[in-house]
Amino acid sequence: MVTGSCLCGGVAFEIDGKVSAMHYCHAERCRKATGASFATELAANAADLRWTRGADLITVYDAPLLREPPAFRHAFCRVCGSSLPAALDGTPFVALHAGTLDGDPETRPFRHIFVSQRAPWHTISDAMPQHEQHAPAGERLPKGTIR
Repeated sequence: MVTGSCLCGGVAFEIDGKVSAMHYCHAERCRKATGASFATELAANAADLRWTRGADLITVYDAPLLREPPAFRHAFCRVCGSSLPAALDGTPFVALHAGTLDGDPETRPFRHIFVSQRAPWHTISDAMPQHEQHAPAGERLPKGTIR
C-alpha cells in the first residue's frame, strides 16, 4: 500500500495497488504547479485511490488550454496548497506528485518529458531518456492498468 498526505496533514490518501514508474516533467505548467525545476510524477489506477482524511479540503484547478493539449488539472489542499492526486480525464488513472508520498513507493524515475520547456537554470545531469514533449504513444500509460 502506498500512502500520502499534504503538508498540514489535513488530507491523506491510500493507494491499494501498484503505481507507475516516475518521470520528471519539465513542462512549464508542471513547474508552476509544483514550484520546482520539474515535477516528479507517477500514476495509479483511480479505483485504487481512497481518501482517508480531508476529502472536503481538496480544491481542483482545471487550467485552460494554453498552447496545446493535454488539459492540465491540479488538485491541492486548500489549507496548505500541497499537490494531491488528480484524475486524468479520459483515463482510469490519477496523477500524483512523488513529494506527497509518505513512504517508499518502490518505484524510481526512468525518464524526462517536456525537456523542450526545461527551466533555463536547470541542467539535466543523469543518463535517463529525454523527450522533447510527451513520451512516444507506445511508452505512455497502458489503457487498463498500471504495469
